[in-house]
Amino acid sequence: MIGRGAPGGRGGRAGLGHRLERWAARPLLVAGRLARWLRRHLLGTFAVLGVIAFSLGLIGMYRHFRSEPAMFSWPNIVFFTATLFLADGTVFQDGGKFPLTLEIARFLAPVATAVGVADGVSTIFAQRFERFRARHARHHVIVCGTGPTASALVDKLSRSKRVVLVAEDAEREYPDAELPPGLLRVVGDPVEPLVLAKAGVARADVVYGCLPDTSSNLAIALAARRLAADRVEQPLRCLAQVGDLSLIPHLRARRIGLNDDSGFRLDFFAVEVLGAHALLNRYPPSWAAPEPGAAPTVAPAPLVVLGLSGLGRALVMELARRWRSLAGASGPLLPIAVADPAAEEKLAALRAREPALARVALTAHDTPHGELPPAVTQADGPQEPPEFVYVCQSDEERALLYGLDAAQALNGRFGVARTTVIVRTGRQRSLQDVFGRPTFPRPATPLPGPLLEDLQGGVRFFAVNDEALPLDLGDTDLIERFARASHERYLDTERRRGNAMGSRRAMVAWADLPDDLRDSNRAQAAQFGEVLRAQALMLMPAGEADADFAFTVGEIDELAQQEHERWRREREAKGFALGPTHQDGADRRHPAMVDWSALSEIDRDRDRDVIRSLPAILAHAGLRIVRLEDPT
Repeated sequence: MIGRGAPGGRGGRAGLGHRLERWAARPLLVAGRLARWLRRHLLGTFAVLGVIAFSLGLIGMYRHFRSEPAMFSWPNIVFFTATLFLADGTVFQDGGKFPLTLEIARFLAPVATAVGVADGVSTIFAQRFERFRARHARHHVIVCGTGPTASALVDKLSRSKRVVLVAEDAEREYPDAELPPGLLRVVGDPVEPLVLAKAGVARADVVYGCLPDTSSNLAIALAARRLAADRVEQPLRCLAQVGDLSLIPHLRARRIGLNDDSGFRLDFFAVEVLGAHALLNRYPPSWAAPEPGAAPTVAPAPLVVLGLSGLGRALVMELARRWRSLAGASGPLLPIAVADPAAEEKLAALRAREPALARVALTAHDTPHGELPPAVTQADGPQEPPEFVYVCQSDEERALLYGLDAAQALNGRFGVARTTVIVRTGRQRSLQDVFGRPTFPRPATPLPGPLLEDLQGGVRFFAVNDEALPLDLGDTDLIERFARASHERYLDTERRRGNAMGSRRAMVAWADLPDDLRDSNRAQAAQFGEVLRAQALMLMPAGEADADFAFTVGEIDELAQQEHERWRREREAKGFALGPTHQDGADRRHPAMVDWSALSEIDRDRDRDVIRSLPAILAHAGLRIVRLEDPT
């Protein structure tokens, strides 16, 4: 039940424990950095000292033996010079005065030997020490696999967190000379539970599965779940990369229907989907970011998407969802022109999967390579320029070519810089620096400027991996998303009932919600699958022809009663009892800790509201509820 919390957040104690663990881990951190410094510099130091000591030794031995003709020979000079590195004092046992160069080499050579031994020892034991630190790491992030996604995660996360990379080619991907300070490596197949155990998965915060195929990432999730089976307080979050973004709603539907792990949370991600979110957040259409006080959009400006790669498809669907959320079911259609070698076929598949596309006026153009279709710039074509052209080609050079071609054609047809062309790149953020905008007036002190002019700001670049990663765990964790959405709906309902913000402990924004109430919302969201199974219901991906689902009155009452009993058991497990709630958080009592039959009607309505809002919350994640049996 949303909003029926009691005092007693655990954030302060958890934060203190986390700080103590970080202090306890500091000696290992210092030792690790020292070991890396030694491995990087000892060999060079040994070589320099060795060359100097040997050269001085040769000079000194030559001068020393030259005064003794019976011992003077080059083999003797070289041999006794070499014995200096073993601290052999045979030459010096009779005493006397020796050349200065020999006296220096006498002490410098053993030092060079010691440095060389230290380098050898560090090389032998460094990998073993790295494995030890990885196995005993805490509150760290595990990245499984190599490639663009894994590299982007490692490069960004290792700046502020301890990261353990698990891959068969981890040492080749990040050799000793290029190892970031916050990175540890475990060499092996991350699908194997024993390899994941070496990465300290039982004490990790997050596990990213970034292997090329979805099945391997699911195997990583399964192994991590087994290794984290005993976790209770802080669940292990696992995010599995999916190769085909169309699989995400299917996998989410099956996971929510079986989400009964208190110590483990699983969700799925595709870089293309995250990239579409990030792209529209950075370059939103005018209707998505209206000026303060501006009137609602009546006729949105047209948009163009070039290339239906994974990012292109995700972008079209995300635009449709945002427009439907803004304009509603009765608003105008959003005009989007799409160019791709198989635009008609791909858009037909998208329409079958995404209901929000019903609010979009899609125009498909089957062009040879996904370049700008001539219909957009023809004299008898549209009179209004597109606000944005999103170039989503997978090939970066082709994307750059088509982006520059599109900017030139649109400038000639509609005028300079009336359309912004966004060119998709991988991780080559340098393109944005290459095509910079010149600064006017010129600064007094000349600064290095861009190499190429960007058509008066008409061309922008979007590096997918750099912008989309790392993941926002609050956005990718389904339980967290459902908990936030449930709380927002609770606030809306309570305000309609006349309850002001701040009038109760739960009447605050999610960011200000006490920890115990956040946990209560998460526990509620984790039971969505159980609620559906109780009524012979199943989750499926949303489709264009889906009918709106609604619970029957009988189902709402039955499920609301089950929700109340679940909430009551959860509160009792945390020490709550029947009694008046004090807003100052002095005790653990609540007046709703009673049977359903004794529950007040307003609290019953709160439970019913939870059930009524369930289809809308699931629909926001691209899911729908279907019946396995006809309601009786």
